[in-house]
Parts: sequence; C-alpha cells; structure tokens
Amino acid sequence: MLKRIPPNLRIISVFFAAIFGLLTIFRFVLLFIYFDKVENSSWTEILSSFGIGMRFDLSVAAILLGPFWTMSAFHYANRWPVYRYLWGIPPILIFLWMCGHLIGDTIYYGEANKHLGYEGFVFLGKDFLVLLSAAFRNSPLLVLSALSAISIGLPLLVVAFFKWNGYEFSEDRRKSELLQIPISLLIAFLLFRGGFQQRPLRPTDAIHSRNEFLNNLPLNGVFTTLTDLKSKTLLPSLRIPFPQAVELVRKEIEYPGASFIDERYPILRETRETRNGTPPNIVLILLESWTGKFLKPNGGGKILGHELAQNFDSLSIRGRYFSKFFATGGRTTNGLLSVLTGIPDRPGITSVRTHQVLGNFGGLGTVLKQAGYSTLFVHGGDAGFDNMNFLFPHWGFDTVVDRNEMSKEGRYTPGAWGYFDGDVLEELHERLLSAKRPLLAVSLTLTTHYPYEVPNKSFEIFPDSVQDYDYLNTYYYSDWALGRFMEKARKSRYFEDTIFVFVADHTHHRNLSPYEDRNIPFLIYSPKYVKPGVDSRIASQLDVVPTILGLVGKKVRFSAMGRDLLGPQNKDNRGAYFAFSSVIGWIQNDLALYRFTDGELRDATSYSKNPTSKICESDPAVCDVYETKAKAFLNLSYDLMNSNTVFPPTK
Repeated sequence: MLKRIPPNLRIISVFFAAIFGLLTIFRFVLLFIYFDKVENSSWTEILSSFGIGMRFDLSVAAILLGPFWTMSAFHYANRWPVYRYLWGIPPILIFLWMCGHLIGDTIYYGEANKHLGYEGFVFLGKDFLVLLSAAFRNSPLLVLSALSAISIGLPLLVVAFFKWNGYEFSEDRRKSELLQIPISLLIAFLLFRGGFQQRPLRPTDAIHSRNEFLNNLPLNGVFTTLTDLKSKTLLPSLRIPFPQAVELVRKEIEYPGASFIDERYPILRETRETRNGTPPNIVLILLESWTGKFLKPNGGGKILGHELAQNFDSLSIRGRYFSKFFATGGRTTNGLLSVLTGIPDRPGITSVRTHQVLGNFGGLGTVLKQAGYSTLFVHGGDAGFDNMNFLFPHWGFDTVVDRNEMSKEGRYTPGAWGYFDGDVLEELHERLLSAKRPLLAVSLTLTTHYPYEVPNKSFEIFPDSVQDYDYLNTYYYSDWALGRFMEKARKSRYFEDTIFVFVADHTHHRNLSPYEDRNIPFLIYSPKYVKPGVDSRIASQLDVVPTILGLVGKKVRFSAMGRDLLGPQNKDNRGAYFAFSSVIGWIQNDLALYRFTDGELRDATSYSKNPTSKICESDPAVCDVYETKAKAFLNLSYDLMNSNTVFPPTK
C-alpha cells in the first residue's frame, strides 16, 4: 500500500506528521504546566480546545510545508538531487526551529498570559545575542544542552535525509507527481485558511470558553507569530473617517492649559507659561513590570505579613498617587512609546519594529529642550536591545548610559539581563549630583524582568510555595533599591528642586484579572511642587507627558494623546485607551471594552469587585460609544505615524 504512494508525497507526509505531532505534544505540555489555570472548567471544554486546536495546527503545517509539497511535485526537476534537497532539507530546519520556538512560547505564556507574537521573529536579529547571553547567565547548562542538541541533531537529520529519504527518480511517476501540483495548492490553501468558511482562520476562532487559558490552548506560538507579522494594516471594520477620529480624540485630551495650534498636525499643542524662572528637574523612573495590585493604595500591599513595597507605599502617602492608572500596552516598548512620546503603540507588531518609528515624535526629551533642559537616560540593560539606542536619542535624550557604559566603570556586577536596580539608581544619583538644573533624567529599571534574579539571597523573602515567589522577591528588592535612592536624594542638594515621577511600563501579567493586568502605579512626588493625595480618576500612560509639562510650567509645543492630570480639569468624565496583542480597548466609568482587531468580536467587563461579561449584549449602545473611542485613538495614532504628522520636524 505504502509503495503505491509517490515517494515525494511519502516524504512530505512524514514532515507533515512530525510538525502536526510536535504542535500537539506542546499543547499537552502547555496544559500540563499551566493546568491550574483550567480552574473549574470541564473536561469537555478541554477536549474542545484540542479539537479546535487541530485547525490551527493544520493551518501552520500548510503554511510551512505547502510550498515544499508543491516544489516536490515538479517531476522534471526532481531528476537532479540538488533540487530534491531544496524541498527536502528546509522542512528539517523548520522542524528544529519550531522546537526552539515552541519551548520559548511555553515559557513566554507563563510570563505574559499569551502566546508569542512578532517577538518570536524580530528577536532573531541583532537582539538574539542579547537574549542568548541573558539565558546563558541564568541557565548555562540548559542553553549549552540546547545548542549541543541543535549542533548534533541538524547534521544527523540532514545526513539521514541524504541516505534514507527513499526517493529515486523515475519517468513512470510523471503523472502521479504532476497531478499533485494543483492538488497541493488546493489542499494547502484550504488548510491555511482553516476550511471553507468566508474568511481565513483568525486567533479569535479559538474562543469557545469563559476560561481565558482554554481560549488560548487551541492556539500555538507559530500561528500567533505569523499572524502578528502580517497584521501591519487596519482592517476595514476598524476604520473610521479621519476627521471623526481627530474630533473624538481632541475631545478626550483637551484641557485648559494647552491649545491646538496647527491643523497640519492635529494633536500638536502649545502650553501656557505658568512658572517664572528656572523650572525644576524632572526625574522619571520607569518601573519594569510593577503590578499595581501589590501596592498598599491598590490592594493592601502585604503578602504573608510582609509589606512588599514599603518604600514606595511610604512615598505614595507623601506624593500624588493615581490609583486607577492603566498601562496603554503590554510590553516595555509599548510603555516607552506611550510614556516618553504620549503616542500609543499599535496592537500586534510594535511601531518600534516598523518604519513608523523613524518619523518625527514630540519625545519628552525633545519637548523639554525647548525649555532649556539637558537630557539623560540611564538603563542597566543593553541599549542596543529593541532599538533603544536609536529610540532614546530620537526622542531627545542626548546622554544615554547603558550596560556597556556602566561596565567601563568596573564598579558593578551584572545579572542575567544587565545591572541590578540598586546599581542603576546609584548611577542615576551620582549623575544627578553633578548635573546643572534644569535636567530631565529618565531611568528604566530591570530587575523585575524575567528571569527574576536578585543580587543576593537576603532579598529572597518568599519561599517557592508562594505563587509568583520569584517575581515578588525581585519586587521587594526593587523597592529596597528605590528606597535607598530616595534616601540619598533627600540628603542631596538637587532634591528640593526636583520632581520625581514613578510609573510602570506594564504589569508582570502572571495570574492577574483583566483589571489587575492593566492597573499600574503612577506617583508624582515633590514636597515643594506637588500636594499629596490619592486621585481615583481614570488615567493612562498617555497622560504622563502633558502632566510633566504642566509641572514644568513653560511655554512649549508638544504632541501627545493625553491630558494634564494636575492642571485645571473639566468636570466631564474621561476614559483611557489601551492596545496590546490583537486587542484594542477603552476604560471608562468602571467598565472596560475589549475589541479584537482580527474580527468583529468584542466584549466588556466591569472593573468592580464583581466583574461580569457579555455586557455588550445587554447594553450595546454603551459598547458602541466605547468602541468608537478606541477606534478613534487607534486610527489617529496609526495615520499620524504613517503620514509623519505627529510632530513637526525639529530645526
């Protein structure tokens, strides 16, 4: 029976079975590792996840193997061994790549509650060595084992294909091979699009349960990565007219302290001067993966009797703290773009990885130079990672201190990703001591990033029996480092005329409710310039730039899709936009709308103590309003970046 099957089809079938089997195995692995996320769901739902997952696995197999099946059916070319190697060797390479990719996806899911997206490919470039170095520092034996397996496995598999692929060219198979050309194209096309339905297969087709994990289980990291890479344009269903987007966004972000000044640049504004003389220093500390629920103003702040962030909690009492403050995205690049430029990142592949980032932005550094500020950025990691060595100068930072610069001093010991927060903040403090006012200094912390490493065991206060113990230990250490920095700052001459701003880039994503996964800390502290208090208005990272400009009090031009949270405010209720993965959304009146970008699916949930779903079915009018606002922010940010009309060219 098998001998009657054309040899090229037998070879492709083996590859197909290997890839399909690999994806199935990793679905079982994902279920086994994160079984606690199933919660009270039934086995029927779990089986449904596997059944639905077959569509996505078949789609991936068709995408990766379809072209090689078609190539293998060109009978006349198969007479040459070199041609047979062209369709026979690449699937082996693809299989080995998939093994590594799916391992990474399994680990990534535990950290982000989502499958890998565009990150799975873009980090294979120049950033790969940074990732490899960090992985080697954290798990040298595992990395060496993996590299050895690839180094040995690849040549063995290739040699095995050379010797035992079983293909011998014969004119007798001309018809059976040539017939496979149209058949392969048709089958690959149908499997790729997931069947005969009207539209191609989308990630939202995996949704079948009220359990988030079971909705992710049918997907695989290869499919979501490929989907992210092709999501570079807005679907027609997400589009609204440009004038409508401008009107809606302006209505949300307008405030008395700034005026729109140029129709060519729809969000370009000019602030009013409210402060005479030299403005204060601004020290902005971006807190890597700080989740709001672990802070006293948000969730009590104690775990097993330990106050996790006692230094930050103490500052929040003496400063202005925003308890309903939300991350605009889900990754560091999303947070950097929102906090430092006031422009939201796009869902799917980040703008930082597209041509859009080359355009003109009113970066915080660029804007404050208009008021005479010098600019500094301090980061304990490699600034070459994620294009940061381009982004920071592009957004107006003249001096950038990163891991490479700090290593020249020979004073600090690095961890897996870079220098620990205590060392980074020490470097920031020393540079503040010698700086002239006014200075904008920004620092991005690092220790609370996976693999959650602390400098010594004295900071490991939580045992491994505690959920997220590794992350919580780094949170505790990072707060200690922050407290030490502020203690030194209070004794320094720069303290009195400095405004300290603390904001997270995103949450840590693990084991969080929808509200907790958006909610991050935002604190402004300065005894001289800022009155203490807790502000419960809804706000987001897009409001950071306008708020800082209000504190500076100088006449400057800026472009940001936010408002000054400390200035005179209209009494009408405002909302907050967010976008991450394949979702855009809007938060207002304790309600959060989630709108998927790869289809028509939407839902809203209450951010109260008793969250509910399917609100859009019972109150579609409210969801329509919120969805339109989210689309307005998406469309306007996308179009302004595409047309390079966010901010005028600097002279």
